[in-house]
Amino acid sequence: MVNAEPYDAIADASRALDDLYAANPDVENFPVKVSAHFSAMFASPDAFSEIPSIHVINPATTDRQLVKGRFMIQDTSPSPEMYLARRSGGRCGGWGLGGDTFEDSGYDLSEETRSYLRENTVLWAIQLPNESDWVATEIDGLNAVRSNDPHVPETHPHKFPTSERHLGVQVKIYDTAQGDALKSTDLVTFVGIYTMEPFTVELDSVEPTVVPTLHVLFFNALPTTVVPRQFPEPSATDALREELIAWIADEGLGGDKHAAEWVLLSSIARVQSRNPPLMSPSLTISKFPPAPSACKTPKLPTVLSQIFPMVNALPLSLNTLNTSHFAPESKDEDLHSGRLQLPRGTVCVVTEGGVTEGSLVERGLTNIRALQDAISSQTLDYVFPFSRFSFQTDMAFVILSEGRKSAFFQTHNTVPLRCETPEQLYGPPELVQLPSPEKLVAFRRLVGGAKIGTVGVDDDVAEHIQEDFVKERKAAEGKITSEDLIHRMTTARLLALSMHRPTITLDVWERVRQLEETRRARIETLGERSKT
Repeated sequence: MVNAEPYDAIADASRALDDLYAANPDVENFPVKVSAHFSAMFASPDAFSEIPSIHVINPATTDRQLVKGRFMIQDTSPSPEMYLARRSGGRCGGWGLGGDTFEDSGYDLSEETRSYLRENTVLWAIQLPNESDWVATEIDGLNAVRSNDPHVPETHPHKFPTSERHLGVQVKIYDTAQGDALKSTDLVTFVGIYTMEPFTVELDSVEPTVVPTLHVLFFNALPTTVVPRQFPEPSATDALREELIAWIADEGLGGDKHAAEWVLLSSIARVQSRNPPLMSPSLTISKFPPAPSACKTPKLPTVLSQIFPMVNALPLSLNTLNTSHFAPESKDEDLHSGRLQLPRGTVCVVTEGGVTEGSLVERGLTNIRALQDAISSQTLDYVFPFSRFSFQTDMAFVILSEGRKSAFFQTHNTVPLRCETPEQLYGPPELVQLPSPEKLVAFRRLVGGAKIGTVGVDDDVAEHIQEDFVKERKAAEGKITSEDLIHRMTTARLLALSMHRPTITLDVWERVRQLEETRRARIETLGERSKT
């Protein structure tokens, strides 16, 4: 028998709330009851899929519609909102139901009224920055509308990291224990009642802006891969991995498979430890030729966006560095987003080729420092009028540099590109040749699983690695340090992850040695050429 309850809630969420309150008139615990009740109601994928996406509703004809949407928390600083948890007649208060504020409730400020006062958590959330087009289709189905073309009106564009059109919403969460636990850049799927209401930050204004608002019934945390993945993935074979590397090389790196393998390893990296610091190893692809034509757009970010859920292309120029904000900054108690206020799991491709001769002003130098901090320590400062606070990030960085090394940034690895046809490196997205849809799905599962996997090392292999490193260090007469061992172990872990192996084996360790030898040989060749 089909359960009609989810369909009734979608048809009239306000009535569903009233009915639930009538059966559970416990003001103190009702928000927790709401979260549990509606979360269980839509626990099955079939029931959840019936909830309309906030990206497809028509705001001109929609009021108090139950919707769902994927969001990144952008601003947690708005003050909590006071509401009356019990309306006249003993009816449910909150969730945007009529008469739940002092002004329109009809209540006097009596002792009984004050006993029903409660707070909700107010946040500002934005659609996932740089969400790849395929994500919506995989999660929401073939009829999903692209998230960068929202039907809901755009407001407060300064609260989004880029200048592209986006959806931002005011979020009101009544289960405050859950709401207060959310942090900036967290990824969540909200399910709530959509309305248009004044922006709480501007309530003291004569005419506050009316903004899209979600009165949240429940929410679910999203993984850093956005789409759920598993490790090890049964379909992730060594042959598939080699196909992926070849495709990245052919479509984004002029056929250079060695550079493509380093790009793959860097893109699946994540922070392993804060203390001791084991950060995501960043990568510079050096000797990246300048664009030979009018098209200045490298194809690599487009290639990576076909397999990773969030890829941020950041082309640097003097104007970008000197005029934009890379770090978030609070102005008039409103947090303006920065170019680097991005979710964990984002792959950032930074292009230096657009920087021409000129002067960097103070803003430009500040932006360079912010980007270097994100690369080196995976932190980003949030700037407030009289203070700044450092927030943790976890992003993968690939720098494209025309020189022998990055002109601005220190990265963990540098790989000189070898490309016979520079014109293949640039072009619009439509020039990227895609494999079959089935192959793309397999690629996405491979990199997604590698992004979340864990890798160990058996005692016998660890002993072999230690002995091997000691021999190599003696042969190098002290030129190799313990930092080199840490670096190589990090690379070995990433290599094993990319192969979907739960442990570092001897063949993985030998493969890492070969990768390092090839990389260093390229760097040494460049050095010899520069001397001549």
